[in-house]
Formats: sequence, C-alpha cells, structure tokens
Amino acid sequence: MSKKTFYIILIALVGLFIVGGLIWYFFSKPSIPSEPATTDSAGFTFPGQETTADLVPVSDNFVISARFAGDVLLFYDFSGQLWQLKNGESKPELSTQQTNENQKPGAKSFAFSPDAKKIAYYISDSKNNSLFINNADGKNQKTLIKNLQLRDVILSWPKTNQIAMTSKPSGLARGGLWSFDISTSKTTKVIGDLLGLEATFSPKGDEFIYSYINQSDRGPILAVYRNGFSKKITNVSTLVDKCAWSSDSINIYCAIPKLWPDSVVLPDDYYKGIISTIDDIWKINTETGAKNIVSENIGDVSNLVLNGNEDSLIFILKSSGLLYKLKLTP
Repeated sequence: MSKKTFYIILIALVGLFIVGGLIWYFFSKPSIPSEPATTDSAGFTFPGQETTADLVPVSDNFVISARFAGDVLLFYDFSGQLWQLKNGESKPELSTQQTNENQKPGAKSFAFSPDAKKIAYYISDSKNNSLFINNADGKNQKTLIKNLQLRDVILSWPKTNQIAMTSKPSGLARGGLWSFDISTSKTTKVIGDLLGLEATFSPKGDEFIYSYINQSDRGPILAVYRNGFSKKITNVSTLVDKCAWSSDSINIYCAIPKLWPDSVVLPDDYYKGIISTIDDIWKINTETGAKNIVSENIGDVSNLVLNGNEDSLIFILKSSGLLYKLKLTP
C-alpha cells in the first residue's frame, strides 16, 4: 500500500470518527429541561429529588369532563355516557345515575349540587332563557329564574343555597361572576369587567380562585377571592381549569404551563385547540403564596380534580383526550 493511499484512508477514518461524534452529541445527548415560564422564583421550593410522573389511564375513551361526588369519580365520555369509578376499584363502569343532560333541548350549562343529589341547568333558546334545578335523575324540576337576564353563563354550585353564574370566558370580552341565593331568589354580582374570566370555588364554597387576562401580560393571571377581597397569586400564570382545591380550602394544585405562546388570544385559542402547553404541577398555598413542585413535564392538563383521600390528581391529558390519575407522594 502506498503512503498516499494510507493517508487517504486515515483521513477518511478520522472524518468518520468526527462526524459520528457530532451525531452522538446532538442526537444522543440527554436534553436539558427548559426553564419555567415564571421569571421570578421567589416563593418556590424544590424537593431534594425530582418527582417521577406515575400516570395511570382511567378511561378507555375520550372524556369531556370529570368530578368527584364523595369518593366516586364521575365522568362523561364524548358519546354523553356517564361513567363512575368507585374508590378502590381499578376499572370504571357505566353509572346508573344518568342525568338529564341529553334530555333538555337548549341546555347550555350544568352543575351538580355539593352533595351531587341535584343538578342545576341553564336553558337558552329563542323562547326561554331560564335557570332550573331538579334531582340528578331528572325528577322534581323547579324553575329558579324564569327570565334570566344573563346569557352564555357557566354554572357552578358551591354551597347548598348558592349557585354561581360566570360569563363564558373570552379574551375579547369582559365577563363577571354572579351569585344566586336559592332561598331568597336574589342575584348579586361578585366580581366583573375582567377579560377571560373563569372561576373555581373551594370545597367550603366561601372563596374561589379565578383567572383572567391583562392585555399587558403574556399569560393569564391567577387570583384568589376570600372574605370579599381579591389577591393575586404571584409568579403563577395558568387557567383555573388547570387547578383543583384541597379540602382545607387553602391549598390548590395547579398545572402551570412552562410557556404561553406570543400573539394568541387567551383563553380562546387554548380552548379552540389552536395552542397546547407543557405543564408542571405545583401545590400552592393561597394564603401565604408558598409553592412546591409536584411533578414536571406532564403535558397539556385540563379538568384537574383532587380525589377525596387527596392522594391522587385526576385530569384529562389533551394530547390523548383520556382521563389519567397521578398518584401524589406523601
């Protein structure tokens, strides 16, 4: 073999080695997690070790919404069927407690009573704009408001004698939250004139967290309403659909997006599916503002709820549409 041929082969081998090294570096090197969307880490504390996401699928089909009634998880699939998962069981079954959601033409929003024995619903069509309640089985209907002046509202039922009505959220329209007292038939405006307003009441029903849009901020602002006063929860940008109350009505769990995209209308574009997020889950004290990481890089979380034992979070993962359970470590 001539020296010229030898050097050509040597140079070729060295080149292959360098190219192979570059390929390994860029494609096999472990990725570094991106920084959270918040720019100020004050108030955040991290455990000594990362939490491993132990996700277990609960449903076999796409899920619209889910909530707990006592220790039973109730959720609707896209066909309108109501499923239940009892505490200690691994598989859900079709519920015998079929509500009248698909039997009321023009019904726009529904809410279970705190004991899940009654359901409130809002009907709006060309002739009626009214608020009703009846038993969860559809019996004993009662009209609460015959001529409801509000339109496009979302119902919640935080206390036995209190039904809340919140404007359908949009970053293009200012909305409010009203409280209806069943015993006195009186409607009171609680907060209002906020873009993209959404709210979730605590288990006690006396306070609620809410998210809204400030045009000067990149993402939604999260705040708590307690004892007649509002207070922002600092260093948190998320929607209340990604949050769940603890039974103490003090702590909340929230899926917080690492980043909100620029040049979008929130929450409209998010609910339309135009954008998606990668979320970390945090536990937040609404009184002190202290925050602790629970799990990272979960995906796009919606309809977050906490089970009765407070050892698991249940949520819909928007990438699959399925319902999942995340076990919380002690």
